[in-house]
Amino acid sequence: MGTGAIWIAVLLRIPAARRDRRQRGLCIAVAAAAAAMTLRLRPVDGALDVVTRDPHMTQLAMHLFGAFSAVVVLDFLRVVTGSGPPRKRLHLLGAALLLSLVVLDAMAPPHAQDTIAPHGAPLPSLEFWLTLQGMHLAADTTCAVVCWRHSRRSVKGPLRTSLALFGLGTAFAALFWVGYLLYIPLRAPWIPPLLSLAMGLHGLLRAASIAIPTLLDTRRALDDARKLHQLWPLWRDLVDAVPSVALCKPRNYLGEILRPQGPRDLIIYRRLVEIRDAILVLREYVPADRAATRAPGSSGSFPGDAHALARMLKEARQAKLAGVAPHTDPARLTHSGGPDLAAETAFLIRVATAYRSPTTPCTSRRHMVTPSGSG
Repeated sequence: MGTGAIWIAVLLRIPAARRDRRQRGLCIAVAAAAAAMTLRLRPVDGALDVVTRDPHMTQLAMHLFGAFSAVVVLDFLRVVTGSGPPRKRLHLLGAALLLSLVVLDAMAPPHAQDTIAPHGAPLPSLEFWLTLQGMHLAADTTCAVVCWRHSRRSVKGPLRTSLALFGLGTAFAALFWVGYLLYIPLRAPWIPPLLSLAMGLHGLLRAASIAIPTLLDTRRALDDARKLHQLWPLWRDLVDAVPSVALCKPRNYLGEILRPQGPRDLIIYRRLVEIRDAILVLREYVPADRAATRAPGSSGSFPGDAHALARMLKEARQAKLAGVAPHTDPARLTHSGGPDLAAETAFLIRVATAYRSPTTPCTSRRHMVTPSGSG
């Protein structure tokens, strides 16, 4: 379960890792750990042994993937925190330790497995296992401490939770290697089952940690899709009447959701700007006295009431499409949205809802806006 969960989390995080260099290192580290965990599974190990006919190479690859993950985790912490040894020195040390594992394995007497059996000397050698365990314990302990400290300092809920989960998962990985270290002198039969449990919890917790940003991004994308769906009829009609306000050529709703023309996180902001720009143009087709009669006390301005603004937009759009000349004394636009982007979005969604409501008709023909000077 831990191995499957961590692979799913890695695959979901790849798109974000491609855009962010810092996340790229974390994704590589977790993927390498997932590869080592996968090779540790008996069905996978057995299948590879049948293909390669060399169990020793499969297990050596497993250990090298795990050790490489430990080095990359330290490099990730160095990039994010800005503290620790210089990256070049860290890379050289990591490469030297990985090479030492290969050399220690090659210098050992011929052996079929790299393992610690219930009886006998560790294979390929005690030095090999102490080097491997030392690398993991150093990396895991450092990572757990750093994640714990930064999670306590973080004021953001999701970031705090993600760091705490990653640190806890890394702590279970450290317990795994502590258990292996104890198993060398003790060879107690109750230790291996606990090692499997610790590694599984490590995978589940790390998967949960790196999945939190993905889940938040997914929720944000779904929320943007919902808001875009609510704004779409109003935006489409206004852009149809005032095409110059559209930054890009308008497309259908599905195409904009699947492949937006620009950064996805700005899709709602762009629609708000285009709607407001269209309102600035269409206000020229509503005379100041007409706006004042629609919203008493508003001094000839576009009203702050969503239903009244929706009625005026329907009237102004129809007048513009009919070729009516703009007024020389147009209605003024009040700041009716709110003090921030969230309030502005909520107000224009109310306008859009009122705009497509059948209970918000255009004014009757005798109250339609007419060209200046006409009867």
